[in-house]
Amino acid sequence: MKIVFKELRKTPFEVKASIKNLKKTYAIQLKLATLEDAMSAEAPVESLQAVLGALDNVTEYVVNMLKLKESEADALEELSQEDVMAIAQRLNMRLMGMSEAEIEQALNSDDEDEGLE
Repeated sequence: MKIVFKELRKTPFEVKASIKNLKKTYAIQLKLATLEDAMSAEAPVESLQAVLGALDNVTEYVVNMLKLKESEADALEELSQEDVMAIAQRLNMRLMGMSEAEIEQALNSDDEDEGLE
């Protein structure tokens, strides 16, 4: 499948929707889900290590899945945490079978829900 991340390059990336890539996608989601469990006021060092590990895992996931060149990987590292997480999220959603239109609809409904809180 082709997917565009204008923050990294103008031309689309080609990502194979294989079981191997789907496993990588679920693995990164699991790591992010366990991050919340690792956060603790009683263990600030471990919490910071967990956050740093999660950031490393997410950037590594994006680099590997998109097969980024060194310059593109550097550009990824220059983005904000929010931007990197958004790229990973969109990549996850596409690999799980969502279309761009479905992703936009899901993200827009999330934005609307946040405004209600």
